[in-house]
Amino acid sequence: MKTLQIRIPDDLLKKVDDFIEKGFFRSRSHVLREALSKYVSEFNYNGSAPYIVGPFNPSDFELLKKDPKNVLELANSKLIELQDNLKHIRG
Repeated sequence: MKTLQIRIPDDLLKKVDDFIEKGFFRSRSHVLREALSKYVSEFNYNGSAPYIVGPFNPSDFELLKKDPKNVLELANSKLIELQDNLKHIRG
């Protein structure tokens, strides 16, 4: 494993230290490794910076964690059901 030296603003470092104090991470290095790993994997998948704005209810959050390719494929019957629902919403 290689060592990396970075400079970050004091307010951001305070938030990182708060995560550690609350027990979410073991160390500053742990926070940065996790954040970089997540960012790189999502960037590679999406080809853009990964930001999702919430809040979400628990079922929405579970859906967001799933592979989007699986969620995008709907059965024909489900499409018909969605079309019928849209007709009722439009009035």
